[in-house]
Amino acid sequence: MASPSREHLDPPQPCLFALIAYSQSADRIDRMCTYQTPDGKRCPRSIVGGEPHCSLHNGCNRGPDDDLPDNPQFPIDFSKVIAARDGDWRGFVFPRGVTLPQQVDFAVDARGCQFSAFDHHGVVFKGSADFSDSIFRSGMILRGVVFERAVLFERCHFAGPVDLLHVRCEQNTSFYRAEFSGRTILRINFKGPANLNEVVFRDGVHFAGWREVTGRCDSALLGMTSMGAALLVSGQKPTLRQRLISSLYAAGGHIKRTWLNTKKRAARMATSVRSGYRTVRRRFAMRDPDTEVFHMFEVEGQLQSVVFMKAEQTVFSQVDLSRVYFRGTNLRGVQFHGVDWWQPKLRRNGLYEELFIRYSLDGPFRYHSLPVLEETCRNIRVALEESRSFNVASDFYVAEMEAARARLPLFRRHLLSVHAIYRIVSNYGTSVPTAIRVLAYLILLHVATTLWLQGETDVSLLMGSMLDTALRSLMILVLQADLP
Repeated sequence: MASPSREHLDPPQPCLFALIAYSQSADRIDRMCTYQTPDGKRCPRSIVGGEPHCSLHNGCNRGPDDDLPDNPQFPIDFSKVIAARDGDWRGFVFPRGVTLPQQVDFAVDARGCQFSAFDHHGVVFKGSADFSDSIFRSGMILRGVVFERAVLFERCHFAGPVDLLHVRCEQNTSFYRAEFSGRTILRINFKGPANLNEVVFRDGVHFAGWREVTGRCDSALLGMTSMGAALLVSGQKPTLRQRLISSLYAAGGHIKRTWLNTKKRAARMATSVRSGYRTVRRRFAMRDPDTEVFHMFEVEGQLQSVVFMKAEQTVFSQVDLSRVYFRGTNLRGVQFHGVDWWQPKLRRNGLYEELFIRYSLDGPFRYHSLPVLEETCRNIRVALEESRSFNVASDFYVAEMEAARARLPLFRRHLLSVHAIYRIVSNYGTSVPTAIRVLAYLILLHVATTLWLQGETDVSLLMGSMLDTALRSLMILVLQADLP
């Protein structure tokens, strides 16, 4: 019986190589990080230790209340990411002590990250930055940070205090549905549209702009010239020529000293005059040319359906709110210090959405939006009255009454209703000139009616009795005389 050949006993070499490659590939896959982005992209980095994640994603499966693992390898690997200008930071878990370069000149996608601490000073983000759905475990502190492109903090959870001090956002900014659990200070300059809709502030919050003052001092350089006259001294008596030259030098020195002293006095007097002029001008000036004002909202802002759980600890200070929407936000108890509400088109203080609603060409939208506008104006009026800002509160009372009057039918809206008559008589009790004018109209009407009923036709007698009739009409209208 013939023995089997060797080629029947050994497996084919290509199959062996395939098995080895498959085994190596499976082992490499088992050692890869298990983190996947929401769109299904898997992290290509290797795992560390016994964790199923790489050093950059280590702890991404921990909950907001769970402690993060120690990760000394993170700063080393993150520095490599920065050096490679790789902005894909999705799902990274930042331990304490990680710092960013002073200039991040590439787009950053940091969605779904966790930050043990986010404390940076003077960082400039040249590209867009997206921190949506991230968790800031100990809050966030940013000082002098600049976002030159769009920046998103949508649906972020800030578990600790948040201090955004002198932060500038050059383009679109969004904190949509973010949640602030700790004390918050928002000293931000939004040069582009800002979206803070449906944000929840569980603790006190301070909204504010700021000013940067550039110091300027006038300095004068005073040069002093010293001169001297040399007199040749010898053992002999000076000649007439020498005495004459010496006298000329002395006279010249005296003249030069007098001239320098006069110039010094004139310079001091000019400096004093300039200083006094600047003092007077500064005293009566309304704007400082050496001060740059950073308003919080430079263009349109959105603060709709915002929840202030501690309204009594919420402050708007030196903020321009004339271009901010407040639809559905309860502002009762909020404090307003130096806030600008002025609407030039309305010629009074008011809400930005009042312009949008009142001048809208969509009738159903306008009709259904008026109750919300009325309620928002009422809440702001109450808050301003509690702060003793009665002048501004009266403007919001006008807006509140106007929103209620606009919902009435046509004839009741303009005449046959209490709102319409109240508006005609005194602009809802806020205009003294309107009330005086209406009173004058009523007096003239009463005088004309009285004279007409008397049937007087003689012009001389009519002119004589007009003054008495006018005086009696005034006494009747102010309840100082009985009706005839």
